Amino acid sequence: MIRHLTHGMIDKAEWDRLLLRCPDRLWYMQSWVLDLCCPQWEALVSDDGSIMPLIWRRKFGVDYLYQPYAVQQQGVFTPNRTRDTDQAFLNAVPERFRYWDIHVNSVMHVRVGPDIRTTTANTQDLLLDKDPSALRAAYSKGHLRNLRKAGDNPPVVHTNVGVQEFVSLFDRTTGRRFKNIPQGGMLLLERLLAGARERGQCTLTGVRERGMLVAGACFVEWEGRSILLKSANDEQGAKVQAMFHIVDRYITEHAGTGVLLDFAGSNTESTARFNQGFGARSSVYLRLVRNRLPAPIKWLKR
Repeated sequence: MIRHLTHGMIDKAEWDRLLLRCPDRLWYMQSWVLDLCCPQWEALVSDDGSIMPLIWRRKFGVDYLYQPYAVQQQGVFTPNRTRDTDQAFLNAVPERFRYWDIHVNSVMHVRVGPDIRTTTANTQDLLLDKDPSALRAAYSKGHLRNLRKAGDNPPVVHTNVGVQEFVSLFDRTTGRRFKNIPQGGMLLLERLLAGARERGQCTLTGVRERGMLVAGACFVEWEGRSILLKSANDEQGAKVQAMFHIVDRYITEHAGTGVLLDFAGSNTESTARFNQGFGARSSVYLRLVRNRLPAPIKWLKR
């Protein structure tokens, strides 16, 4: 049986315990992360320990499921996945959520129908199970060339980057280049990084020039997976190939650990090429949209 729990009914400690039982668990689905992303989140929980968060908000009187900023995937997480389990959870989502627009995890099975459509999104990851030289052997020629450009004076990668220092860089670079960051997105990112750092789940690294951060990356680390959540560099950072050195340094330091480096994207061709240049493999996850809004609103959301 699948139970629907409103926010006040959720036992957060039990939720986190159930999440740890799922081999497909993701950092984003911890209760504290969900609390920051959606303070009123609800949940579906089955007797076998399978779980699904319901991340929702209201607009014009309509409750709908959405994808929070900085959260790549959600959906059903289960100790024993089957197609029937995934479909049963989707069928159990309360009818009051008339519209969904969510990204589900890469192992979920989704049956399309008259009111459900899916599109694919790409992500890349790299298993750090070999020694540094073996991992570097899989780098592209272009990546190796960019790393060699610095010669005997590569940029120094610092591990003492502050949360606000990184967010400030991100806001004035990546945040301005991409126009799809929602209102409140930067504040949410800052809170997520601060929360992860407090829990020992975050490494912030970067390159400074004359004391100013010119490139940075935040890796959130949990249960054998390290997610490159966000990265940024300015013109000076790009000039010294800082991001190549930041990622290479992280790979080198974690080589042989068996950690899965999750690049968290991307559909952007240049970003995907950057990730794949380190030997990362690509996989697909789904954007799932369900529209049961009444006409004429339904046609406006197509």
